[in-house]
Amino acid sequence: MSQNKLIVSNWKMNLNIKNSMKIIKNMVSLNLPKLKNCKNIICPQFLLIPKISEIIKGRDIILGSQDCHYEEEGAFTGDSSIEMIKTYNCKYSIIGHSERRHYYNERNENIYKKASQIQKNKLIPIICIGESLDQRKKNNHLNVLSKQIIECIPKDLKDIVIAYEPIWSIGTGVTPSSDEILEVINFIKKFLKKNKFSNKFSILYGGSVNSSNIDSIISISKADGVLIGGASIDINEISKILSYFYFN
Repeated sequence: MSQNKLIVSNWKMNLNIKNSMKIIKNMVSLNLPKLKNCKNIICPQFLLIPKISEIIKGRDIILGSQDCHYEEEGAFTGDSSIEMIKTYNCKYSIIGHSERRHYYNERNENIYKKASQIQKNKLIPIICIGESLDQRKKNNHLNVLSKQIIECIPKDLKDIVIAYEPIWSIGTGVTPSSDEILEVINFIKKFLKKNKFSNKFSILYGGSVNSSNIDSIISISKADGVLIGGASIDINEISKILSYFYFN
């Protein structure tokens, strides 16, 4: 299990160049200490990556992508290869987000192939898993998560980052209780060990994360970090969240 704390900002299809620069400049102005156990990772739209890559050189900010294709190249209109993403010094790539699964019909087998391609290129995948509200109400959520882990994560993946994002919590302002998050995180840890996945793993929580609930999420659930959506593009919110990790 990782001792690092990962703070992953998923900007989604938000922010133009001007506004993204405001977020970056604000991060720099916080004068966050260089801590080996904290990683500030931002995942912007693809077309923002080249510009941001230049701006953050020498800064304690890590760049990632929101997706990639599972092939190295080919006739895949609108997609981007992990090799191209790596060119701009990205270290991580989010894959399997529920919005990709829902809007683009992404299947577990494709996420599995993406994870393999990402590792082949020496980046780290952030693999999203999560259940629907109906699956949670039927108490079937752990079975759903088990299936996603088995079908999305290659056994030879050396560095595993799993983001647990209950679908019913994303963008709704509703979060599971800290005890419910703890239950899932403990389950994932045991499941990874039982099924002989890599011992090097981090488990993040995502879904309506903000500065008001960050303490209870981290201190009670024992998550290794967070995947942040809407709050990551709010200057005040992301400042408070980063300060929580770096100054507490």
